[in-house]
Amino acid sequence: MPVSRRKLLAGCAGAFAGLAGYDPAYARALAGAAGPVPVRLWLRREGTKEEVSAIVRTPDGYNAHDLLLLSWLLRDVGDASAAVWIDPRLFDLLAAVQGAMSAVHGSAVPLIVTSGYRTPKHNAGLEGAARASLHLAGRAVDLKAAGYAPDAVAVAGALCGRGGVGIYPNFCHLDLGAARVWGRGRKTSPGQPAPGTPITQPKESA
Repeated sequence: MPVSRRKLLAGCAGAFAGLAGYDPAYARALAGAAGPVPVRLWLRREGTKEEVSAIVRTPDGYNAHDLLLLSWLLRDVGDASAAVWIDPRLFDLLAAVQGAMSAVHGSAVPLIVTSGYRTPKHNAGLEGAARASLHLAGRAVDLKAAGYAPDAVAVAGALCGRGGVGIYPNFCHLDLGAARVWGRGRKTSPGQPAPGTPITQPKESA
């Protein structure tokens, strides 16, 4: 049974309400902008400066030629540029995220890939990386959007997708796995103590 946009927005708000920087108005704007999945996707690759503007779908289905270009862009540049065929549904997700953010922004918002496919060797050498990371299967991507905080990309990812959303200081993780949200290494707002900071009993106000 399809999930309504209202329920999606409610779930998004519940997941992100406790995060610093979460903007309900921005989430509502995204929900209003979300529509049919766009067929075009514009990605940049951090580090290599490569850029691909691709047609993900045609009236006949997925566009194999452009999916190959996108899959190569998401190769493991940290391990001899090893590449695999990326799950095309990941590109559908990214196109939806980009489409919604661009509609709210008023012009195209570049999505910048920081990590796509990872080889087992590369993944094993990364501190904190999950042993069964979906990056290994071509079903996950780490990215950021020019001019936006990771929170903004995360909200769009939660609204447009049904998988995992991870929020990090400098990027957002999106995947096609089970629906879940997490954050690591998050910075607190100025003047706000970090969770876990010891406290003493407050003095009663006069």
